[in-house]
Amino acid sequence: MCSRPVRKYCFNRSDNDMHIKNVVGYVGGLLGTRKLFIAEYEVEVGYRIKDASKLLVHSKSKEVLLLGIWGMVGIGKTTIAKAMYNESCSKFEGKSFLADIREVWEQNTSHVYLQERILLDILNLPKIRIDNIEIGKKMLKKRLSNKKVLLVLDDVNKKEQLNALCGSSEWFGPGSIIIITTRDRSLLQDHRVDHVYRMKEMNKNKSLELFNRYAFKKASNRQYLDELSKNVVAYAGGLPLALEVLGSNFLGSLESIPDGLIDSPHPVLQKVLKKCVEDLNDTEKAIFLDIACFLIGMDQEEVIQALNAFGDLAKDGIKALEDRCFITFDEMNKLRMHVLLRDMGREVIYEQRGGDPASWIYDVFLSFRGEETRATFTSHLYTSLANAGIYVFRDDDEIRRGDRISISLLQAIRASRISVVVLSRHYANSRWCLQELENIMECRRAIGQVVVPVFYGVDPSNVRNQTGLFGEAFQDLLKRFSVDRDKEKRWRKALHQIGSIAGIVIIDSRNESEDISLIVEDISALLDDTLLFVAQHPVGVKSRVQHVIKLLNHQYAKDVQLFGILGIGGIGKTTIAKAIYNQIHRDFEGSSFLENIREFWELITARVNLQEHLLSDIYKTTKIRIHSIEFGKTMLQQKLRHRRVLVILDDVDELDQLKALCWSREWFGPGSRIIITTRDESLLRVLNVGHISRMSEMDNDESVEHFCWHAFKQSSPKEDFAELSIDVVAYCGGLPLALEVIGSVLFDKNVKEWESLLEKLKKIPNDKVQKKLRISFDSLNDDTVKQIFLDIAFFFIGMDRNDVVHILDEYDAEIGISVLVD
Repeated sequence: MCSRPVRKYCFNRSDNDMHIKNVVGYVGGLLGTRKLFIAEYEVEVGYRIKDASKLLVHSKSKEVLLLGIWGMVGIGKTTIAKAMYNESCSKFEGKSFLADIREVWEQNTSHVYLQERILLDILNLPKIRIDNIEIGKKMLKKRLSNKKVLLVLDDVNKKEQLNALCGSSEWFGPGSIIIITTRDRSLLQDHRVDHVYRMKEMNKNKSLELFNRYAFKKASNRQYLDELSKNVVAYAGGLPLALEVLGSNFLGSLESIPDGLIDSPHPVLQKVLKKCVEDLNDTEKAIFLDIACFLIGMDQEEVIQALNAFGDLAKDGIKALEDRCFITFDEMNKLRMHVLLRDMGREVIYEQRGGDPASWIYDVFLSFRGEETRATFTSHLYTSLANAGIYVFRDDDEIRRGDRISISLLQAIRASRISVVVLSRHYANSRWCLQELENIMECRRAIGQVVVPVFYGVDPSNVRNQTGLFGEAFQDLLKRFSVDRDKEKRWRKALHQIGSIAGIVIIDSRNESEDISLIVEDISALLDDTLLFVAQHPVGVKSRVQHVIKLLNHQYAKDVQLFGILGIGGIGKTTIAKAIYNQIHRDFEGSSFLENIREFWELITARVNLQEHLLSDIYKTTKIRIHSIEFGKTMLQQKLRHRRVLVILDDVDELDQLKALCWSREWFGPGSRIIITTRDESLLRVLNVGHISRMSEMDNDESVEHFCWHAFKQSSPKEDFAELSIDVVAYCGGLPLALEVIGSVLFDKNVKEWESLLEKLKKIPNDKVQKKLRISFDSLNDDTVKQIFLDIAFFFIGMDRNDVVHILDEYDAEIGISVLVD
């Protein structure tokens, strides 16, 4: 029952219009009192409202009060603003909550829409029209200067927005409160708000409660999952958005969360965080990326010194990043960055390089303890590598002057194909050596960089466990410098990882020249191991590759596993398979990538060549000869059953191809992985593959970026082509091949040529794209199935499956539709 007192209206025929307006106004008022939705689970919201409301103590006075709510993306600024609005709105003559101003400002070219919204909300008018921003400012001041209003401006990111919507406190009546949520403190300072409320991360207990509510729909979980939940909560770093996304997405598969997060940060969170970077200028972006990769945990003065390449802009850049919640400095003046922002920054860097051979500058990065081995072993190794024609990056006194870390030195790590780490007794006594090592191991994880450890005078177990003289040197470093626990943990992890890699051990050697020759020989062999070209601009490749690699579990599971990558032509199956090969093939005793099997199989004489190619790749020889398919099957089983191999069969479309190349798991040694890319799911079912990864279309953001790289040679559309680009991207439907082909056709064309081509595409599809898609149609062996496909394409898209089967009953449509789905 409604307890609100009923207002009575008595109508006279003479003034019906007036009374109708009164009723409309009253009903509008009732609707205006509806509460805003805050959150599904309001954990800690009440406490934060109470804390922020302390800053509104003089709201009962005649002054207009401006309150800023400031914090990083996903911290809950909007949630708190909504809750404060709901709690206080009844105390004001008028109220308005403008949500997502950043997004509305970008998408709506008529910015007066927001000014109109304020007046419509507060004055309860059915309609109002404002011609331009300047007129809107005058109207806001004229209409609202005598009203006590509550106005919330949510997610502000530009000074122009504040100037247009609340340019002066004189615009509003006495006792009004204006609340502004933003990620940028400088906007609040420039606008001279009365108070700034800093949104902080949730504590561990509240974070765990919020995560559990999304993951288990209750405040606590089963005891055996408690430790796993805590790992996820630690990764989320008290960010409500992260706790919500991770809890909701991993419900029912919590056991796999921690490793998954480390290998591949959640794409939804990455996408949200990347948008924050768009507000930074080029210098600020570069500084942010350098900090994310190299400088977290350093003293502020050390950070400025490390960023000396930016000159005076370094301090301004650091200030801008601090204002926009990208970084903070703790009570010890150490630089901190949220783990999700750090991972996002590193992902940006690694996506730019992506393991593509074209991005390498050096063959080898040489990491060593300078004062211990520079003049002896390392000098001889460097000379021998250089004499062998290997391009080596070795830091010298000009680069690491004054014992300060150099950004250029650390950037060279990710620009190198191989890192050789000379682990001497005092290597772990240097902060900069450990900083190098941490980044080397991160490059190994993220882009598959090859790491070759040389244990010079130390046992690998001492490196792995930080024991012996090596461990004493590390402990001495920890005592000399105030190393925080997080950085110590990361360094220990990097040392354990490199100590676990099979490398070259040189202890009490009688012939270092011979040892160095062996190292050079090994490095030369690794450099001869050419990687496959993936893509010039690998948009969206990283996340898809990490997803598949996680499922492969290739470093742990010892059984032979078959894996399918399924999708339509042009969806990017081969691209993903190549990127997977590049990243993991060195973890196997042998590897082979057989490309375009469908095309080769059409030439009967070339079929045994595929079997020869497979064995030749794995045994590194060209002398293998196979006389027939059946003989080849026997050879594959005999030669490979004791080897742990990676085999990728690309573009398979016939069962006989699988019979000839990978018909039985018994053909391959324990731990082998066989990956098959195909358009036909039925082939994968016959082979009983363990996992099938279905390739999805690119989302809108990925599609726009992929298209723009080919159409404009940049990641976003040129100004005059924004709307046309959206139309083309919509036409391509997220298909990478279509985006690439049509983007390349449109490169360097004018607007009229774009419009003409787009009209033509609507009538006659692009030949190259059609040819690729036609392959799938031509591979349908049954004419009836082809006819069903054509009927569906013309008449039945969007209809219920049962209705389609009923209409096409003369074709035995149920079987035909199943074939088309496969």
